Amino acid sequence: MEDSIGQRIKTKRLELKLTQNQVAEKLFVTQQTVARWESGKHMLPVKAVQDLSELFDVPTAYFFGEDQVIMRRFNFFAFVGSLFVNFIFFWLIAIVLLTVLLTLWGMLGAGLVAPFVIIWQFIVGIHRFNVSRLLISCGMLGITIVVIPIVWKITCYMGRILRAYYRYNMNSIVYEVVPRGANDDYRKENQ
Repeated sequence: MEDSIGQRIKTKRLELKLTQNQVAEKLFVTQQTVARWESGKHMLPVKAVQDLSELFDVPTAYFFGEDQVIMRRFNFFAFVGSLFVNFIFFWLIAIVLLTVLLTLWGMLGAGLVAPFVIIWQFIVGIHRFNVSRLLISCGMLGITIVVIPIVWKITCYMGRILRAYYRYNMNSIVYEVVPRGANDDYRKENQ
């Protein structure tokens, strides 16, 4: 097996025919970060090793050059602290973001239908036909068409941030340990 973690990352990435940019996008880091990991210029955070093991479908021990027996432990104090912080922070932020995003999407929906509403009001007889109202509503439609892709990207980005925050929080509640002697027992069984 290769000498360094970075070489193992590069080998597995090339084996799966992934580019550094593709790996970076899936881990929410930059391509330069992946390049630094592979060259050995920067050490990976533990969470990055876990994310890489999921992405490459290998155990985390692969990156360290050995097989490990991993047990999951529950951290009660992290759970209690996480409950309080998450209730205050996560849900309030999520509710505010949801409210803002729903309002924004509602305004964009109104901008999309504005010209049709003006024409419908004229046909039904609710309002007289007014060219300035129609031009303003067409302007709203144009602005809406330009803004929709931007708002869509913002919505997707905020969703990814909230999911990542939740995932990292859950990882602080359940942590992994390698019991002493477990590697020795595993090696003896597989020889």
